[in-house]
Parts: sequence; C-alpha cells; structure tokens
Amino acid sequence: MGCVVFAKGRSLDTQQIKRVMRGRLGAPMRGAYRGIERTELTALRLTDRVRFGLPSTQERDELAARVTMIVKTFERPSVLRRGLKSMRTVFGGRIVVADDSRTPVTALGPDIEILGMPFNSGVAVGRNAALDTVKTEFVFVTDDDIVFTAASDLVAAMNYLDDNPSVDLVALTLVDLPRLRAVSRSADPLFHGAQPPLVPFGTVLGGLPVVPKTPQVYLARTESIHRVRWDERLRMVDHRDFFSRASGKIVSVQARTVWAYHLRTPFDAHYNAYREDVAADLQTLARIWSGGR
Repeated sequence: MGCVVFAKGRSLDTQQIKRVMRGRLGAPMRGAYRGIERTELTALRLTDRVRFGLPSTQERDELAARVTMIVKTFERPSVLRRGLKSMRTVFGGRIVVADDSRTPVTALGPDIEILGMPFNSGVAVGRNAALDTVKTEFVFVTDDDIVFTAASDLVAAMNYLDDNPSVDLVALTLVDLPRLRAVSRSADPLFHGAQPPLVPFGTVLGGLPVVPKTPQVYLARTESIHRVRWDERLRMVDHRDFFSRASGKIVSVQARTVWAYHLRTPFDAHYNAYREDVAADLQTLARIWSGGR
C-alpha cells in the first residue's frame, strides 16, 4: 500500500470548488472524477485480492457467529448497494441497515435487515436503533459509502480484540478515493471537558496505538458501544461528540494495515443539501460542551 498518503485534517475541497463541480459547467470534471474513481477501485480490488486473499470458510463462519454489521444510510440507494456488495466479499453474517431516506430501501438480500427510520431523523437515531438489534459479541459500525476489499481483514480485527481484552474498539484505516489519501483522525482534538482516557493516548497495546478518535469504520465490543451510544440530539455532526463521550469509558486503537475505501458523493446536490445542513447540530454541540446540557 505504498501509494497511499497519510495526512491529518479535513478534505482539501473548498466550498468554491464544490459549487463549480456541482454546477452545469462541472459535468466534464464530474465524469473524469468518477472515471478515475472506478478505475482505481477496480485495480485496488484486484491487487488487494492478490496481496491478502479472502477469509477461509471457517473464518467467515466464525465472523458471522460473533459479529453483526450496522450500516447507516440516507438517500443513496445505489451507494448503499455498492457498499453491501463489497461487504459480502469479506463478511457473510447479519447486516442491519438503518435508513432514514424518504423511501427506505427494500430487498437487499439474505441476512440484511432494513430499519426504516423517520425521514431525515439522522445518524444518531439510526445507529442507536441498529445497535439495539445486535445480539452478537461484536458489532461492526460503518457507513454506506465504504467499499471493502481483501485488505479489510475483519478476522484480524476480531483476533486482535480476542488477544487484547483491555481494548474495546479497533478501527480500520479509511483510504479516500480517488486521491488515495488515508486521512488520520487520531490527532484530532476531543471536546474540552472530555474525561481523561482510561489508557493514555499513544500507548501501544498489542502493537496498535491508543487514540482519541478513529474513523467511523470499526469493530467493537457490543457492550462497550452500549456504554457510549450516539446522542440523538445530533442529526449529523456526531463523530467528535461520540469519541469525546467515549473517552474515559472505552479504549480505542487504530490499525493501519487493515483498511477500506471511502468513496464520497461530493456532486450529489440532493444528498449534500441534507448532509451539509449542520447549523442546528453545531449549536447543540456548543451548548452541550459548554456545560449547558
């Protein structure tokens, strides 16, 4: 994976670039972007398969018995189906999809349960509802725009948690396409007022560093995630809040040698109108973390 660049911080996209790319004049650029993305993903699927192989039948059976995947989706049925198809290359167990689209998806395949949520009710409501259906020891949390390949070694993540009982959550590295950039979340600050960590950040446990935040693509102990859950006052901006509240409750680590691919939809104006409507969430976060809960 030597071609992947690791970087800190947010996407390099500016609002001006987004406006141009989503407009009428951006059609050629959108086509080029999607073409590069598809070409890269095809090549990566092949090379990852050669490099890593896929789980054995016995490993897939154990994963299915011990892990439930929960997926949050909204107004992107084709993106969801692409993600689910890739999930099935590495995981054969139960998948629960929380969908707060205006018209929730149907008929996604065997062992895929759909929870139709109130329209635009948000990430936190959907994830909590999906979590409440999980009966397995482990839960794998992911979003609809993630694509899994042979590099997404969930068996390794499960084995790591078995070998390190003091760790609650192990995250995959997310590689953004088409830039082939893995954006690190481990150095992002938690909210002021978060509890001190159970284990100092930076401590290495079983070869992996303890971090304050991870991408929201991770395998965790189900009981541990129940201790944190998602704040349903937040519709979209839940990431920093979740890990700020998790500090002092659970121990999270980051795996850099196990990854999945993040394929955003930056030109979907309909979806992004809701995705970027975060003013109310930001006000709620300011109130919560300033002490005015």
